[in-house]
Amino acid sequence: MSNTNKKMNKVLLEKSVLIDKINGLSDKEIGEKYNINLRKIEQIITKEKGINVSNINSPKKIRKFSPKDFQLENNTVWSFKSRGNWATHNGNYRGNWSPFIPRNIILRYSKENDLVLDYFCGSGTTAVECKLLNRNFIGIDINEKAIELAKENLNFEYLFGGNVDLRVGDARNLSFLEDSSVDLICSHPPYSNIINYTYDNEHDLSHLDTEKFLNEIKKVADESYRVLKDEKFCAILIGDMRKSKFVVPLGFWTIEKYLQSGFKIKEIIIKRQHNCKTTGFWYNNSIKYNFLLLAHEYLVVFQKTDRMNSFDEEKNIADLSFSVIDDIYLESTSVWIANSSSYLDNAISNLVKRYSNNFCIYNINYNKTATLVIYLLDKKFDEFINDIQQINNNCIVAILCNDNRLVNGLVRSEPIFVEQKLRNNEYLKIKEIIILSLDTINEMGSIENLNINHKYLLIYQKVK
Repeated sequence: MSNTNKKMNKVLLEKSVLIDKINGLSDKEIGEKYNINLRKIEQIITKEKGINVSNINSPKKIRKFSPKDFQLENNTVWSFKSRGNWATHNGNYRGNWSPFIPRNIILRYSKENDLVLDYFCGSGTTAVECKLLNRNFIGIDINEKAIELAKENLNFEYLFGGNVDLRVGDARNLSFLEDSSVDLICSHPPYSNIINYTYDNEHDLSHLDTEKFLNEIKKVADESYRVLKDEKFCAILIGDMRKSKFVVPLGFWTIEKYLQSGFKIKEIIIKRQHNCKTTGFWYNNSIKYNFLLLAHEYLVVFQKTDRMNSFDEEKNIADLSFSVIDDIYLESTSVWIANSSSYLDNAISNLVKRYSNNFCIYNINYNKTATLVIYLLDKKFDEFINDIQQINNNCIVAILCNDNRLVNGLVRSEPIFVEQKLRNNEYLKIKEIIILSLDTINEMGSIENLNINHKYLLIYQKVK
């Protein structure tokens, strides 16, 4: 086929896809019709519209201005089965976050007439919530088409509402803002090169590979620290990725960049995702190819504070009791729901069933010949790292660890510490990050702190 014919076919394909989108065909139907994947459909729409949206028809009319029976979240695992459709909110903009998230953050960490900044404004989800909750708002985005869409979504009458400033800009350069001038930062960065929010904008962070993305997100973190007022909060939502069956802990690495800029961790909230199919094709493939569907993101609340992040005394594990359940349900996503009294049984049973019957608990009965080693993080971590060199190749190593509340109200995150220590370890490669969501629900909550009701399992594989 000549180059001319290829170009004509490409133009015809793009035109046909756009027509089908306007006529209401789903992405799945279009993909099957033209034998193309979602990534290609997104590229066609982003090239034509200048913005990555799932629906190119006119927005729906407003029927309500607030969610029904809304209550603030009190625990560290957040789960919104309905993404939220009040005011002009919708899921049209690819990768935008549920409005329940900024609503919770804004209400908990700011007050009326405060100034809220979102430097990855996108379609304006945070902006709409600020208008509804009477906060002043500054929103910037690298894509002028996104700013146009945000303005469109803000174009409704409401009795209250603070001042809104939307502009095209770069999160790495907030020079138009003075030092210590912002009351709250509430933003949802892109996840490296997962979803592209522009077609060919060289300044768009969503086109960068992981290493370049992290270098640039550090500049965002530096600017965040500069413009935020003392003792105020910066909240971001970030997730992990997968590459060649191994997890890429982009969330931990991004958190680390903000810590390097001077922030302390106030909360790490686990945002559960509900678009992960756990039956049929994906469930079977999760078992067949031995990987978990990523079903969590990290909503991290940083604080600009001088409080010392002093650590509690290191713990020692003693008198562990557990049982392996033969008929345990095999989990297929990265979020495991468990009873607070039996989570250890559930976790160990799942690990054994998925990875190996030849297992040992390092803290109790370490065995060099085991093909699954489970380690409950304690003060013998350096000893554990040395011992792990002697285990069999391809052995699975599972490390159970926590986020711990310190006496000053801040959070020490053990999994971030573990990942840092093992990042350059020549023997271990991180395979999965699993969240154990426990039912220790605190209905009352706390004005100052959320109830921590999650734990982590970091799964490593011995590679040499």
